[in-house]
Amino acid sequence: MSNALLNSLKERDIIEAALYLFDRPMTYTELAELIQSDEDNVEKLIEEIRDDHLDQKTAYTIFDVEKGVVHLKLREEVAARLHWPFIKRSEVPRELLKVLSLIAFKEYVLKEEVTPGKIIKILGKQAKDDIDSLSTMSLINITPRGNKNLITITEEFLNLFKLPLESEKTKMAIQMGLKEYALRQLQFD
Repeated sequence: MSNALLNSLKERDIIEAALYLFDRPMTYTELAELIQSDEDNVEKLIEEIRDDHLDQKTAYTIFDVEKGVVHLKLREEVAARLHWPFIKRSEVPRELLKVLSLIAFKEYVLKEEVTPGKIIKILGKQAKDDIDSLSTMSLINITPRGNKNLITITEEFLNLFKLPLESEKTKMAIQMGLKEYALRQLQFD
């Protein structure tokens, strides 16, 4: 891309492109630095972009992760119509990743039968809706067994997170991921 084209881009175009390309929540501070402006201007531009996305009924929307932190994500109604393995991992909402991680850990590492009741007991009542969402996304299966429902991870989940299809290899991959995560956390303490 030529410097002339870059220089002709509007601040809002740069913000929208950054939200799309960075594929993670971004702070107003980061965005202000990117366009060499202040956070009040970023907030105004975010609202303009958000309004345009609503008016034009685009596939994406901007949502507030927390005050001063925004993320560009696929609209729920669009995501529901797409086959999840083709969606980026970052499209799985953060709150669902916690539930999904717990299910995968219990199923593959602890070798436990996972039920909605167990997950709700650990994570609270909100987990019921999260389990339903994960099932809708085809990342988990819920199958009746006797007087209870069992939750299992789907092949779509394994493909999305690039995990091996073989159970023992998946277990090892999850354990390695947890070990690396724990080591990174210790480095930041």
